[in-house]
Amino acid sequence: MRTRGSALLAVAMVGASGLAAVALAGPAEAQARRAQPFDFNGDGRCDVALGSPDGTVGGKRSAGFVTIVSGAKGGPNASRRVVLSQDAKGVPGAARPGDRFGASLASADFDRDGYADLAVGAPGDDARAGSVTIFWGSRSGLTGRATLRTEARRAPGHRFGESLATGDIEGDGNPELFVTVPGTSTFTWLYFTPRTRTTTATAAPSTSAQGASAVGSTSAQGAADVDRSWVASGDINGDGRGDVVYAWFDGDDPTVEHRRGFTVFNGTARGGFTRGTTVYTTVHALAVADFNGDRRADIAVGDMDDRPSAGGRVSVFTSGFLGLDRPYSIARPGGGTAEDDFGASLASGDVNGDGRADLAVGAPKTDIGRTFDAGTAYVLFGTPSGLSARGARHVTLDSPGVPGTARGYDYLGAEVALLDANGDGRADLIAGAPGFDRDNGAALYIPAAAARASGTSGLATSGAIGLTARPLGVQGRGAELGTTLGH
Repeated sequence: MRTRGSALLAVAMVGASGLAAVALAGPAEAQARRAQPFDFNGDGRCDVALGSPDGTVGGKRSAGFVTIVSGAKGGPNASRRVVLSQDAKGVPGAARPGDRFGASLASADFDRDGYADLAVGAPGDDARAGSVTIFWGSRSGLTGRATLRTEARRAPGHRFGESLATGDIEGDGNPELFVTVPGTSTFTWLYFTPRTRTTTATAAPSTSAQGASAVGSTSAQGAADVDRSWVASGDINGDGRGDVVYAWFDGDDPTVEHRRGFTVFNGTARGGFTRGTTVYTTVHALAVADFNGDRRADIAVGDMDDRPSAGGRVSVFTSGFLGLDRPYSIARPGGGTAEDDFGASLASGDVNGDGRADLAVGAPKTDIGRTFDAGTAYVLFGTPSGLSARGARHVTLDSPGVPGTARGYDYLGAEVALLDANGDGRADLIAGAPGFDRDNGAALYIPAAAARASGTSGLATSGAIGLTARPLGVQGRGAELGTTLGH
């Protein structure tokens, strides 16, 4: 177990070379209460984080920014918003073309002060070396001040921060932040103590292993880099500690069957990992959650390919006594057609409040009549036997009660999230449509419906809210709202 006697933030890299770590310290008082992810002001409602990695900042294209919309009783309130960028006051670094700040988002109450904090990845920063910036929550939400920037063991082309996730690998209630570094085919993790906070800092590597146990490679088949990476976390083996799933696409791997897949890394009480199962399968999106209620997290993988399922599918790997069981797959409810891209995005949350996770699935290239690539977002509900297409709900920009009208190339569902933005205890659906309004983009909020007599709830489209560029103050900046959503 790590020593908690002093303020500490450590960064460790998982890879064939083993482990490296670094410590940073700063003042802050921790409180006993902890906020749920994305509740930046501690009011019990999740705030909506919209990443615009290709947005323009100060005339710099693809510098990127993040728009935060506060949660409220009636859903996200566009009048209460803040836009964060690397040109904002108090943020380390500076906005530059191609930084892609906001390409990844993750949240947890890292310093345990009762307010969720936000990690923002900028994989294009500094000649694509990449960086991650952490914004600290407060009673007034994210202010852009008192931020931390980390760039552990990076070099040009590493793309540090392409994908982010949070979890608890020790099972001690203290969250870690997991960061992929696709230029090295690895992921890193950062851990925090209650007093961790600093205004501006850059992490530098050291040789300390911080007591971590055996660490394996990322199973990228020894490649120096991968083309794409994903990371997600949950307790897969049911031991009370979080595990990490690292997925990759490596287009030039000489073994074609090994170009896509994922590896499970099991968390240990000492704060490190032991390497678990590797599965070679097509991955376009990743989510980890307990869909059948057995207290072990399952692994959901989105596969947009038209074979073996026309229009794409989601495959779910459950944890058994001997490792991962054979997966079951769900195709697009109602039948798919070629290039629907069902499975392009995934997000988990409990929509109906039954204690089992549900899954939001994006299909951004579905057609609505002759309206091409308008897009659709789905919710599949968890059951004792796992996710089911039966009773699945779907939403388009032509659904009754939804503001706006579906148009070609809106790409609704390019990104999805399930967050409780109104504080009623059930996860609401948020679906991004980055092509909306000539690439200004939009995000559609649909609250969870009240439970029906059957015990199954769905989505209340009558309470839908559209979050668009003009009222959020980002019109004309190439925002492509909905490209990235915090979830």
